[in-house]
Parts: sequence; structure tokens; C-alpha cells
Amino acid sequence: MARYPAWAVFVLTAALVAGCEPAKELPTDVPKSDGATTLQQLLPVKSEPEAKDVIDRAVKSLTGGKPEMLAKLKASRCVLKGQSFENPELPTEVTRTVAAVWPDRLYAMDDRQALNTKNIVEAWLRRPDMSISANGVPQPHANPAEREHIFASDEVAQHWLALLLPASDPKAVVFDHESIEFERRVLNLVKVSLADYPVYQLTFDGKTDALVRVEYTVSEFGVARRTKVTYSSYKPGPNGLMLPHLYECWHNGTVVEKLAIEKWEFPAEIKDEEFSPKK
Repeated sequence: MARYPAWAVFVLTAALVAGCEPAKELPTDVPKSDGATTLQQLLPVKSEPEAKDVIDRAVKSLTGGKPEMLAKLKASRCVLKGQSFENPELPTEVTRTVAAVWPDRLYAMDDRQALNTKNIVEAWLRRPDMSISANGVPQPHANPAEREHIFASDEVAQHWLALLLPASDPKAVVFDHESIEFERRVLNLVKVSLADYPVYQLTFDGKTDALVRVEYTVSEFGVARRTKVTYSSYKPGPNGLMLPHLYECWHNGTVVEKLAIEKWEFPAEIKDEEFSPKK
């Protein structure tokens, strides 16, 4: 299988954002139901009221009590800076630029530097099409459809779920609500099923209703990769939105990225040509 600089290590995961101030004390692992993110489980076809209520409260927390504002988040841009740990002994400095339009278009560019070597990795997603280049050179893949599915699944968790767009989508099924107390903190867990994506388990802070954790599993060439994303440092952003500004990502229990979100923008429109490589 071809390997590319940095987020290509996890099929070029273009990550994003981070969670709520109380989430800083959240442990790496919290109790969760068995089989939380397997596609093999029997899935409900209709959202459960208790689980949907958790999402509704989270939307109100994000939008400052104005859920109608969520529609204005479908086009988004952000800039992140931090480190990638492809080689744990030699972290790579990363500046990531993301542009996205829910539900099917996203562009991500990684400017990566390590040992005075600079690499630019770009990914263009227009579902079901996807292209990747490293330093301007297209990067083929043995299974393009699988790569596209994995990349899109990652972006749901690492960009769009930070804005709660997948969980609040009319086609999403939200279910299996569980409220737990962990280290004197109440956490609300729900699962989200949407289209051909994996099942996502979401964890919300019981006090602030902010999303603090996402878990899901994808498989590449028959090898499962369980991913965990945490969000923290929620701060007021554009239009009074309460947005995460720190993000961390783990693969199979090993941290692969720690990034700070330096800028959020929500333009009225992002042109389609931005989501395809220039010819």
C-alpha cells in the first residue's frame, strides 16, 4: 500500500477541532457499551427520543440557544497547527488548512515540516470522488473506493461532527443513549448512524452539553482501525458560536495528532472548483 507524508499514515485523515474546557480532565478512556461502532450491529431505523434530546441540547450549546444558526455552518473553513506523531520519536510540525461544505465536499492541505524537510499533502473530496497529491504529485491507491470511504468517514468525525452537522442531519439515526458518572462527572453517550458511514459513538459533557469525544472503527485491506477523537478548549467564535479549539486523535490507542484550531470561518459560499485538483 502506498504511504504518504503524515495524515496519509491514516489514509490522509484531515483532522479538525477540539472540545470543551471541562473535557481537559476527561481520561483517555471512559466506559462505553460493547460494539459501540461496529457496522455489523442491528441498527434502528428511527431516532430514539432520549438520544435525540442529547443532540438537541448540544446544538443549543454550540449555537448559544439559536439552533437555526446550524444551517449557516454547512460551509466552513479552519486553520489548525500542531504536531503529528507518525514517528513518535520525531514529531512533525503541521499547519492544516481545511475548507468544507456538508455533506460531501472537503479540501485539506497539510504543510508538514520535520528535520528541515517540507512536504505539502493535499486531498480533494467530492463524494464519491477523491484525489490526493504529495508535493504536487498525484498519489494512486490500490482501492480508490475504500480510500475515499475511509477519508470521508474520518472527516465526519474530525471536522463535521465538531459542528454537529452529521448528528443533526435529518437522515441521521441517533440511538442507544447512556448516561454515566465517571470521576464525579456525568457524561452522555449516544450513537449515530448515517448513510454508508460507520456508526459513531459520541460522548457529551453532562454539564455543558459540549461534544468531547468521538469513537468509530473503519477497516482498510481487512485491518480494523479504531479511532478516537477528543475535543476541548471551547471558546466563543464567529457569531457567538461556542467552538472547540483543541483536537487530539488516536489510532488503536496510540496518539497520532495534537492540533490547535487557530481560526474558524463560515462563509456564505465556497465554490465547487475548490474541491477538485486544478487541471
